[in-house]
Amino acid sequence: MIRALLTNVTELWEYRDLLRELVGREMKLRYRRSALGFLWSLITPLYQIVIYTFVFKYIMHVEGKNLSVNILVGLIPWTFFSTGVLNSCAAILRFRNVVKKVYFPRQMVVLSTVASNLVHLLLSVPMMFLVFLIIPIHIDAKVWFLIPLIFFEVLLVSGLGMLACAAHTYYGDVEYVLTNIMQVAMFITPVVYPLKTLTPQGHMVERIGTWPEFAQILYKLNPMTTFTQGWRDLLLPLDKYAAQYPDPKWLAITFGMSVVIFVLGLVVWHRYEWRFPEVI
Repeated sequence: MIRALLTNVTELWEYRDLLRELVGREMKLRYRRSALGFLWSLITPLYQIVIYTFVFKYIMHVEGKNLSVNILVGLIPWTFFSTGVLNSCAAILRFRNVVKKVYFPRQMVVLSTVASNLVHLLLSVPMMFLVFLIIPIHIDAKVWFLIPLIFFEVLLVSGLGMLACAAHTYYGDVEYVLTNIMQVAMFITPVVYPLKTLTPQGHMVERIGTWPEFAQILYKLNPMTTFTQGWRDLLLPLDKYAAQYPDPKWLAITFGMSVVIFVLGLVVWHRYEWRFPEVI
């Protein structure tokens, strides 16, 4: 099995030019009839910020410093995660004609979907920094740690994308189930609210600090908790402009989970991909 995985990874590298072509195709198809094109990757998060800020601040009366910016920083990694996994579900079905006729590493259809969503994430980052100029928000040199955060989130999304695509190719209900799960998961992940808060006495505490210990552990085992809060720790420090790295223990656990899920995705894909042409 290990030899098969290494061969699989080597083959993916050999077909890297195909990945680039598939990503270009994905982007063109997505905006083929759109007047604004790539601008939607900037408009969508701004629209979401306006809606969530209005709901939380003026309807639910949630108080907090820089609420809209907190929502923006949480939405960027979450949007990449949710759209990357959900868009991967039907990747094989979108390429059914090619899959039936031509041989290529079929993981490429999932990886190209994830990569096209990664492009949207990378386009959102400059927009985020433009917002920081308006607010303004102090940027610490630790911001470069976003690179490993993004890299391991790509591994996580790719692994889950391959698992979701393999399952959805056999069972068409998978995409609908995942869509509902994502809606719930967004609110049990610190996406539109920060995990940490600052008390009037100047102490930094976690909002889940009063929960039972097992509930806190389960909450933090969600890898997106580390990723979304990691972005906030690096970009929106609570302690007087002193950016901090994410918690090393949970960071190591999350990075390890991302690698394991990516490898698991390759294993499951390798086991079932031979039947894809028959199923579709």
